[in-house]
Amino acid sequence: MAAIAAINADAVGLMEIENNGNVAVDNLVVALNAVMGAGTYASTDLPLGGTGTDAIRQALIYKPAKLTPVGSAQSDTDAIHSRPPLAQVFEAPNGERFSLVVNHFKSKGSCPASGVNTDQGDGQGCWNALRVEQAQALRSFIGGIQSSVDGDVLVIGDLNAYGREAPVLDLIDNGYVDQVSRFDAAGYSYVFDGEAGTLDHALASASLNSQIVG
Repeated sequence: MAAIAAINADAVGLMEIENNGNVAVDNLVVALNAVMGAGTYASTDLPLGGTGTDAIRQALIYKPAKLTPVGSAQSDTDAIHSRPPLAQVFEAPNGERFSLVVNHFKSKGSCPASGVNTDQGDGQGCWNALRVEQAQALRSFIGGIQSSVDGDVLVIGDLNAYGREAPVLDLIDNGYVDQVSRFDAAGYSYVFDGEAGTLDHALASASLNSQIVG
């Protein structure tokens, strides 16, 4: 909670929130507002499409004084996701709109005994093929949002893949711009089996990228 308060962002994407409706995230909002002032943060509604079958889910909190949700939150119903991507369209005070999409792709752990999702020895770990499929499904999901609402999209979250791995490259090769490497090319947030990099990403659509200044 202290880290969220210190960052003081207008919107925060959360991962590994207990999948118990909005109980866990609302408890977090109450605690944050007790420190930062009543009404500082609110949580988005549960998404159309549900929150998946996993014990954990993604969530979004935002500052009502800075951002207004447009319509209901949505989740990707593609069965490839056990933790469905969560999307919410927001409107800023200047009338500009953008979509924030929070993700948590399949982890590299608990390797299968056989098949394409075993460790291929290429440094990308187990379940890489599944993560690529999740990236592809995510693009399709976002495409639906863009066609009906707005082209400005920011994809954030734990993709469980480093920046040069196939799931992230699938997004980059299809027009999304990596904001982490753009502003901190040498940074890393995680070390897995001796390999340092960033598993947590922020990737902007081309139209939004030109509006991001830091």
